[in-house]
Amino acid sequence: MADNTRLAREVGAKIKYLRQKRGMSQEALALSCDMNPAFLGHVERGMRSPTLNTLQRICDGLGITLTELLLTEPDTTANDADCAAAIQHVTDRMRQLTPAQAAHIADMVEQAVQLLDDNS
Repeated sequence: MADNTRLAREVGAKIKYLRQKRGMSQEALALSCDMNPAFLGHVERGMRSPTLNTLQRICDGLGITLTELLLTEPDTTANDADCAAAIQHVTDRMRQLTPAQAAHIADMVEQAVQLLDDNS
């Protein structure tokens, strides 16, 4: 049961992230999917596990494929849905950089993590 809850939270967080990235309100997405905004809120918070048909409607509203929604980067398997959404955001931004810029940012992140480890 814990895995189902974790999966629902991760998928919900990704839906929320993608919705916000597109500048859509919960209500606007819900209306475009012909669903109740409160239900969409429950999905985004991982409180409801939508059917595949419902996920497809949400994906249509977001302008993505179901595959895009469900494919998860290897590093987005964190238990905390907010953490997964943050990682997805950083991943999206890193893909916009040149390889040299991405390597520089990766070095900076490594140094920051090392500082956090040293202060623990």
